[in-house]
Amino acid sequence: MKIGDLVTRKSYNNDITFCIIDFKADAEGRCVAVLKALYNKTFIVDALLEDLVNVLPEGKL
Repeated sequence: MKIGDLVTRKSYNNDITFCIIDFKADAEGRCVAVLKALYNKTFIVDALLEDLVNVLPEGKL
């Protein structure tokens, strides 16, 4: 996965589509993605990479 990929979160039944805007380490040193919701400018969350599903597996629309 890379910045700009469109993803959903397995833990939330893939209900919201996000764009990856950054990566960071959590308190335990694991890599997490910083996500911005596509249809809500203020909804920004982070999630472990294992929780993400790439909406566009080939990376193209």
